[in-house]
Amino acid sequence: MILLGSYDNSVTQADRDAYLRQATAISGGRADQAADGSDKLSFAPYTPEPDQPMTVAAMQQALKTIGFFPGGKVDGICGYRTRAAMRLFQEYVRSMEKLPSVPDGRFGPSTRKHLLRWLGGGPAFSWAPTIERWRAGTLGQTEYTEWLSLLGKVREKYLASPTEMLRLVNAFPGRADTRNVSDWEFSPSAIHLIGVRRSEKTNKFDDLFVLLIKGLVFKFQGSTDPGATSNPLGAPFLVQGQHDYHFGWHKSQHLALRPSDKGVLVVRSKGDFRLDDADVSKGLEANSTIHIHWGGKGQTFDVNNWSEGCQVLNGSAYIDPNNEKIDCSSFVATNNGEVASNPSKTRGAYNLVADLVLGLGSDLPDNAVLYTLLTEQDLALTASSALAHGREKARVLLA
Repeated sequence: MILLGSYDNSVTQADRDAYLRQATAISGGRADQAADGSDKLSFAPYTPEPDQPMTVAAMQQALKTIGFFPGGKVDGICGYRTRAAMRLFQEYVRSMEKLPSVPDGRFGPSTRKHLLRWLGGGPAFSWAPTIERWRAGTLGQTEYTEWLSLLGKVREKYLASPTEMLRLVNAFPGRADTRNVSDWEFSPSAIHLIGVRRSEKTNKFDDLFVLLIKGLVFKFQGSTDPGATSNPLGAPFLVQGQHDYHFGWHKSQHLALRPSDKGVLVVRSKGDFRLDDADVSKGLEANSTIHIHWGGKGQTFDVNNWSEGCQVLNGSAYIDPNNEKIDCSSFVATNNGEVASNPSKTRGAYNLVADLVLGLGSDLPDNAVLYTLLTEQDLALTASSALAHGREKARVLLA
């Protein structure tokens, strides 16, 4: 079975060392020194077996051929991008083809049969036409383009009339991964993650997240607010606006999106876990610990200590580009301990974020994701029926 860290016999020690250096440089931490669990990299030689006669390199080339690994490197090492493309393929077979498949990143006889079926003239990759139109700049009006249009309108609004919070962002004297409003970027060539903070704080995983990648729209649910803090100055709320993120480690436990350099800007709220004008008036600080990471099953559970200001996505379900709910509850774990001890349990819907960015986005640069945090009031800037329909359907299905 091919797993994260498996490598072909033709791969040298120098090749493995070079991969580990690259992975460490990108993620900011030693992948082989992470906590035990599905994201820890443990190199192991792989020799094809009679029931699995496919090398790592052959698997990589196959995933490239059918479209799940467009920028992938065929190097014979099952690294994070290769595993992401593999899991994305497994999830597509499960969710789109409705065939038995668990997106666990374990390439055995079952996944091989599906891959050979595709290579032998199997089903068409249904996302491919959208991706080709995105690449050619001919998408027309879709929910994807309407989200980008909304983001542009939000930028115009706050350029003309910034809130007090955004005025402080624009005037912040230090370096940070939070952008001034004038630097907000909404190019279709980038990967965008949008968080929509609810007006009413409920301490539930009931905020909406929207991932825009290559013309496709995926929706997740989670929380944009802190549920706990150990800091006497109060709980950190990520400020509204756009922030630069990239993949790295969350507490050496699993891959997450992290601020790219100096940290993102936050406002501290002392005592009540509510963000108000008095909190904003105290000013902003840069904080490098505000990650975008997994929050267990989520849904009806309380946020509590899952988040000390991080943006947290649950693993129970997501909405696919057809605006259909995809249930992950049969294999999503409750906590990191369960992921480490039970290979059949994964981080569910959250893993799809990593797999889309690292796998489907493997031909895009730098593992970079632009995260834009909006409020529910910002959504009133568009009258798009496509956007409203998709958003409200997600609210209902993920409730």
